[in-house]
Amino acid sequence: MAKEKRKKGKLTGILRMPKGSDKILHFTVLVLVLFGSVMIVDINVGQTSSNNMVVITTAVKQALFMIAGYVAMLFAAKVFEFNWFYRLSKVIIIAMTVLLILPFFSIEQGGSNAWIYITIGSQVISLQPSEFVKPLMIVLIATYVYAAQYHKGMQKSAWKMLRVPIICFVLFSVIILAQRDIGALAILFLICAGAIQPVAYPKLRKLQVAARAAVLIGFVLVFIGMSPIGLPIVEKMADLPLLGHIAARFVNAADPTALDMYGGGYQPSHALYAITSSGIFGLGFGNSTRKYGYLTQADSDYILAIIVEELGIFGLLFITIGYGIIIFRLFRYAFKTNFVPYKIILSGAAIYLGAHFMLNVGGVSALLPLTGVPLLFISDGGSALVSAFITMGLCQHVIAKINTTELAEKQ
Repeated sequence: MAKEKRKKGKLTGILRMPKGSDKILHFTVLVLVLFGSVMIVDINVGQTSSNNMVVITTAVKQALFMIAGYVAMLFAAKVFEFNWFYRLSKVIIIAMTVLLILPFFSIEQGGSNAWIYITIGSQVISLQPSEFVKPLMIVLIATYVYAAQYHKGMQKSAWKMLRVPIICFVLFSVIILAQRDIGALAILFLICAGAIQPVAYPKLRKLQVAARAAVLIGFVLVFIGMSPIGLPIVEKMADLPLLGHIAARFVNAADPTALDMYGGGYQPSHALYAITSSGIFGLGFGNSTRKYGYLTQADSDYILAIIVEELGIFGLLFITIGYGIIIFRLFRYAFKTNFVPYKIILSGAAIYLGAHFMLNVGGVSALLPLTGVPLLFISDGGSALVSAFITMGLCQHVIAKINTTELAEKQ
């Protein structure tokens, strides 16, 4: 009996988050993931006319990705340490670069070469390596700031301190740009620009100011591009190589009915139809009409449109509150800690989640150009889900350290 209890104790210990982790954060993440999974299965009911097994296969695939993501979160929360990550950083960077290059040898989808397709039996699983670059860059910046505390030579300039993260950012950005994945590139830029802000070294001030200015200029250019002044210029860019699909998204955001309703304007128009037909209370769970072939990406990029169509304003409110709780608690701990690398991970993760939310909601509602960015924890997409879980695991590791070490010492 004693041996069985010890075995059970070890098993439950493996499945638990580390001591001092944030239970509210953990619970909120799991609730959002379960809600998203239910909606994904519900939406795929619309595909049963062409595939009567789609609901079962979707549920199984989503369950597998949830398990993989949860395991990855536990691993990050319990195993991550700055020391070993710093020693292995070069190997990890090379591996990530190779993974980013592999999609060029795969099939183009939606105008982008960003996915690796793996066939398992009759099922095809897609992986998007650029999703894993996002948490990697957060950790790289935090790790090299951590290393700079022990190597005085790294504190002499911004370049010496952040040389490796800067080179990685440029390298990854070039590859992602070549993949024509503008959404991933925008998120990566926002994450890196935000992650360097908590660093208090005087040598980094110019870089921090430049990053803030670049973000501001980027937002200004986006809104000018959607305005009557900038839209004619954007439309002319449609004839330029690699820019045609970007220009089309600006036009769609400015006027979703401006393009061919059965061409470039098909998806955004039907997303708005789904939202406007919902009323306040929605059509009821399972009663969406747009999931029956009208929105081809109803369970991924446009999942919010179906959620609002079925659950009304309360569906959007539920997701917004969930994101608000997570982001608030991440920033709360970022302000509590005095350890700069912890601040970087927590604030970087908050920006990562907030940027995904802003760009997805803005794109689906045509307030911003659609970037193909998923709604983390909600949208279908195993890579994004696992990446988000890993990020939360890193945050829980940091929070556990803050609660059990820093705050305990203050008391």
